[in-house]
Amino acid sequence: MTLEADLACLSGLSLFRDLPPSRLKLVALMGERLRFPAGSVIVSDQERLQGVYVILQGDVEFSQQREDGGGRRFHKEAGSIIGDVSLLSGKRFLGKVTAGTDVLALRIPKDLFFELLQTVPEFSLAVSRDLAERVARLANALLLAGEEA
Repeated sequence: MTLEADLACLSGLSLFRDLPPSRLKLVALMGERLRFPAGSVIVSDQERLQGVYVILQGDVEFSQQREDGGGRRFHKEAGSIIGDVSLLSGKRFLGKVTAGTDVLALRIPKDLFFELLQTVPEFSLAVSRDLAERVARLANALLLAGEEA
C-alpha cells in the first residue's frame, strides 16, 4: 500500500476518522505494515504486546482456551483493533489471534498509542467508545447466558 492508500484506509476506520490529518499521517508513517497469510498467528497467548494491531484488510479469529479444554472463538473484521486492552491494563494478552484470511495490519507502537491517547482527545474518545461497545456486548452476552442457565 502507498501512504495515500494507508491514509484513506485509516481515515475510514472509526478509531481514526476524527484524527487531525497531521496525526493521521503520523500514525500511517510510524505504524509498521505487516502481512499475515491465512492461518498464521498474529498474537500468541500470554504475549506482552509492544503495540496494538489495526486490521486494515482481512479477517482474524480470536480464540481463548480454558483449562477444562473448552474455549471461545470470536471473529473480527477489518477496522478492528487488537491489543488495546492488554496495553491499557498492563497485562499479558489472553488468547491467540490468527489470520482467518490474508491480513494486512498496521502495528502502532506502544509509545505512539499512548501519545495519541494523551494528546488527541478525538482518539481517546474513539478508543473509549470502542471499549464501551465491547463491554456492552459482553454484558449483554453474559445476561443472555444467565437467562438460559
